[in-house]
Amino acid sequence: MPIRVVTFSTTPLAGAPIRIVRALQRHTGIEVRHVDLKRWDIFEHDHVHEEDPAKTLELAEQADILHLFNYLDARSQEFAPVDFAALAARGKRLVRMFESTPMQVAAHMGIPLDEVLYDPIPKLVIAQYPERFFPTARVVPNIVPQDDAAYLPNAKPTEGAGVVYCPSWWRGAWQERWDTKGMPETVAMLEDLHRRTGLSFRTIHKRPFVEAMEAKRHAAIVIDELVTGSYHLSSLEGLALGKPVLAYLDGRTDAVLRTVSGADALPFVNVRLEDAADVILHLARQRDERHAVGAEGRAWIESYWRDAELVRHYVAAYEDLLDDPRRITRQPELALDRPARRFRAIALPDRIHEARRRRWEMALPHNMATEALARGTAVKVRRAIEARLPERIKRLLRPVLGIRPPTK
Repeated sequence: MPIRVVTFSTTPLAGAPIRIVRALQRHTGIEVRHVDLKRWDIFEHDHVHEEDPAKTLELAEQADILHLFNYLDARSQEFAPVDFAALAARGKRLVRMFESTPMQVAAHMGIPLDEVLYDPIPKLVIAQYPERFFPTARVVPNIVPQDDAAYLPNAKPTEGAGVVYCPSWWRGAWQERWDTKGMPETVAMLEDLHRRTGLSFRTIHKRPFVEAMEAKRHAAIVIDELVTGSYHLSSLEGLALGKPVLAYLDGRTDAVLRTVSGADALPFVNVRLEDAADVILHLARQRDERHAVGAEGRAWIESYWRDAELVRHYVAAYEDLLDDPRRITRQPELALDRPARRFRAIALPDRIHEARRRRWEMALPHNMATEALARGTAVKVRRAIEARLPERIKRLLRPVLGIRPPTK
């Protein structure tokens, strides 16, 4: 009899849950369904709880495994009348899967951090930046369906907007350590490039997924995220489409991705925000190099990140969960049980990030973000930067940014 799994999510999570479910449906014998809390109209849906709660309960009752994404635990009531704790007491297996840091999860759920980290439910975590904060969780990959029509490269390169950037958060680069895509600063950098060189760009934020994919398909270059040290699903989408993808990967992310993929090399154009403008301009001007880099990215996806192969991580996790939940633990090769590994995974990237933040703030009166703000091209960028500047820097920059002095 096949394993029956139902996954649950209260937020879209960049379309990760539905893509994992569709891959399992396509490439395994597991009977799996996905339940979204509400209709987002950004990504595809399977079942929407708010539209038929009775169906949600029916699916949960029939399942062997309840797979809870990110902001759900056994006590969660968002999918009532489903009671996860009661179903677990009756023998259903629960597993939690994290796509965010435990700090973000705890803040969103309004619970102490320890309740996330030490929840006894077995845990999975994506092979991106969050894994370093869940040392007991098994690391699994996010998946893209590389052979679906929407992910296939054009037969002949067609390039409209020079650069496409699709951030999911508005937060500034230095406003949060991990939960940011550096949108204000990245947009300002692209605006400055456009002003100086005429290079076109398009920023897509909170638009339907099909619109974002079409924009990437016709882009010359795709930017994922250049600040934190991690790649995201946007990178995998760009690589599948055969585009050069700019993303900044720190040493830990690089090591985890090599381990999970089995690849000796990674296809990203690994560059930080501070250094990205010249790299973008070079790729924009060098058509042959640009297309060669994009082709290598697509080849890497086909060799090391195929959905039919990646689903084995989930099949193995489900089988272990049914056999003995204690088997859902961190892979030895990715363990963070030694001080040197923890230093390289957490302390070293954090210290580098802090040094970058200080240099950025010291250079702020002269950098491209300030130039863009001074021209009044991005009011939201100005407000985002203003909100996080120390008062002493605000005093220096009031004439440039138009920041009003505080009222008495």
